[in-house]
Amino acid sequence: MSEQNDSKIFEKYNPADAVTPCPTGRASVRKLLDLYAKAAVNLYGIIHKTDFVEIFNSQNTIKTNADEVFNLLLPLVLKDKWYCFYRGYIVHSYAIGDFNYADNWLKAQGDKPRFLPDKDEFLKYENDLYECETQEMHWDALREFIFKEWPNTRNSLFYNQLKNTYALGPADASISKTGELLAKYRLAFSSENNMHEFFNLLTKAINHTRIWSNRGYSPSELFNYMNRQQPKEDSPSFTIQNRINTGLNEPCPCGSGKKYKNCCRITEEAKTAQLSSSDCKLFYETWYGLMGFINNQKRIINEDIKPKYPNSVRDELVYSVREELWKNPKIIDEYLDTAQLTDEKTELLISWRDHHKKGMFFVVDYNPEYAILIGSDDKKEDRLYGIKGISRSLAGAIQRELPAQLETVLLPFKGIIIYDGFISSFPLTYSENAKKSFKTMYDNAKPRGIVTSLIDAK
Repeated sequence: MSEQNDSKIFEKYNPADAVTPCPTGRASVRKLLDLYAKAAVNLYGIIHKTDFVEIFNSQNTIKTNADEVFNLLLPLVLKDKWYCFYRGYIVHSYAIGDFNYADNWLKAQGDKPRFLPDKDEFLKYENDLYECETQEMHWDALREFIFKEWPNTRNSLFYNQLKNTYALGPADASISKTGELLAKYRLAFSSENNMHEFFNLLTKAINHTRIWSNRGYSPSELFNYMNRQQPKEDSPSFTIQNRINTGLNEPCPCGSGKKYKNCCRITEEAKTAQLSSSDCKLFYETWYGLMGFINNQKRIINEDIKPKYPNSVRDELVYSVREELWKNPKIIDEYLDTAQLTDEKTELLISWRDHHKKGMFFVVDYNPEYAILIGSDDKKEDRLYGIKGISRSLAGAIQRELPAQLETVLLPFKGIIIYDGFISSFPLTYSENAKKSFKTMYDNAKPRGIVTSLIDAK
């Protein structure tokens, strides 16, 4: 869209000849509406006037309406251009130079719920530099890393542009864009471990950033919100047990370049990269028994989780209970004290309590026996882990081009390593340079061997 066309669009929805004098007694309302408008666009990027009015009226004894909002704020728009009107919406000034941004934000928001704090917190966003404590903490950690890794003047420019890329929440934000910024500022990592740490910190910062495409929610907050709302069957699932149907002659989803029938389908048919049907049943009966106990103790969800496989309780709901477990794994002891379990299940639970490994991992390869993940060991050094799937192989469950970034909890299981049934998978794409870096990490970690047992790992 040309600058000239954008100027005409601005004039169309913010006409100077529509300015009217402020009605007697409404000057204080105009001032408050201006604060709300700045806070709203800083938090959401774009908001319809009717939604804006609803927020304002719900938090103030003074009431307004959409027509008054336009009449009172139009003079301030023309004077300051902190925000503007566009097709019935109030839009951040970032879009004034290109209203395609506004259209893209609106499309990305779709029918997502809106984050709405109380009045005091909401008005803090009138300051475009304000961040909630959690967001600030994670970006500060990344900023500290960047300044330590690259102690020169370019790091500030890189950090600010990196943060803006993700804070605006564009639909196409990806690790490849981070790679472009690294190349632009000619920044190279001093080690593979530091590259791994950088992407871990970046992912955590993104997940705790309030973004416009989520109507003010951070990705982690939106996930928790949707989980509490008991999403419908066609809503996105956060477990690893969903899959995409792939035709035999279609490209394999793992990104190998081979046809599916000549790649991951072979592993799927052999069923050697997953638990046997009897072990799968054993895992889930043990797991759901533990989840049921925790839920009965904490009343996290309004469901009765029974130690049965398959289970009638949706995995999206079980996830909330699972999160409580990994906050305090010693709750397993309480379960063992009260439950009548077989020796086999008891040994499994004790091993989960003592030898689980929670963290960020990168799936870098598959073989007929397991998926190969890169993660940090206790010494913060890169190690390769061989992970079997549960009811299907990791390759068949993830179906995503490698490398694939995951957050999960690894568990010991009868001498092998599985995961706890849940994986937060990040839909990120990587530049060719980033892929080469992962290959280097893999090659450097390979001489130490592939860890296939958490209990015996050295």
